[in-house]
Amino acid sequence: MASAAAKKKADGESSDPPVSMVARIALIMRVFDEPGARFRLDDIATRTGLPRSTVHRILDQLLVTGWIQRRPEGYSLSAGASTARHSPAEHPELRSVAAPVLNRLHLDTGLVVHLGVLLGTDVLVLDRIAGRAAAGNAGTASRVGGRVPAHATALGKAILAQLPGEEIDTLFRPGLPKRSPRTIDDLPTLHQELGRIRARRGLAYENQELVLGTAAIAAAVRADGLLAAISVGGAVPLEKLERLGPLMLRAAAHVTQRLSGLDEVTEPVRPQSDGVLGRLLRTLPADGWV
Repeated sequence: MASAAAKKKADGESSDPPVSMVARIALIMRVFDEPGARFRLDDIATRTGLPRSTVHRILDQLLVTGWIQRRPEGYSLSAGASTARHSPAEHPELRSVAAPVLNRLHLDTGLVVHLGVLLGTDVLVLDRIAGRAAAGNAGTASRVGGRVPAHATALGKAILAQLPGEEIDTLFRPGLPKRSPRTIDDLPTLHQELGRIRARRGLAYENQELVLGTAAIAAAVRADGLLAAISVGGAVPLEKLERLGPLMLRAAAHVTQRLSGLDEVTEPVRPQSDGVLGRLLRTLPADGWV
């Protein structure tokens, strides 16, 4: 009787550590990122690096759910899935719950605030609040409905730090493209960075990794498997943003608790900050962020 490993080998399965079904589906869906993309089964297996039998099983499931359609010339996204995958309207509850928190963050810091969810190896921007001073700042002017690379942004890294290491390996198997000279472009370095984020209770920093001259700080939102985060940033030194860490954690915790149906929000830890911004933040009431 053949062993399980031998059977996997015969079926074309790898003996590598197992990767979650969610990560495999994300890898396959990423193949269809280009509008109108259409591929045959073997093409998808080659592009993802997954066994042909695994790809075939997942595609069959996606056909049943209506996310994928099959034609004689190959597989493609269904019209509804293509729109939904790239639309902020897909997360109405998250946007509604986060809106007052985002507005308060913007009013009290004057910086650009983002809300985003993971979409493959990118972050889909669900909401963005910015003043006129930031209108011309390319580093923080991500439009609502736009996408930014997860590995090059605080928003994305805060989300990625919630995933197991093997899912990170699967998602970024094709590589980590550089967006600036400071962008992380290899998996070992990305894993180290995500480890530091976990050690900081989920706070992620971006220091000129997307666009030179800009920085950001982000914290993840966690609720029912949701992969989301909020960030604050702009053309400011990272060391000034680091002082906002406790408030970012509290803001993210508030959104998480509201999404989970909880009413009580934990008391914030006041940051030690100098200057007008620091004095303002220390005078905010406990419920000022909600």
